[in-house]
Amino acid sequence: MKLTDFNAFLEELSSRLDLVTIAEEHCKRLLEERTKDSHSEWNEYGLDNFVFRLIEQVFVFNHILRPTPHIRTRIGIYIKDPDKIHFMDLEQIGYYQFDTVEDGEVIDDWLVFEK
Repeated sequence: MKLTDFNAFLEELSSRLDLVTIAEEHCKRLLEERTKDSHSEWNEYGLDNFVFRLIEQVFVFNHILRPTPHIRTRIGIYIKDPDKIHFMDLEQIGYYQFDTVEDGEVIDDWLVFEK
């Protein structure tokens, strides 16, 4: 199998399982929970000001901690950049990673604040 064939298979699988949409929904729910705490670093920006974009999807195999191959979907969390110095006029403040196996079962996820 060529890598282009493998890539096409993974794109079809991701689309069929709607992984990007589900990852974004999970991210938003987690942020809603985190921003209920008035001491959360996320509160500085306001949940309504966040912009979400797919950064990448990768196939993970030969992982030191997890023998199961999986698809990792990374969603970027941005705020609008009024100075327009960042790519797409969006400043990244964090990301959300969402790991799933081939049937769509979630095996891990995490939210990272980078600012």
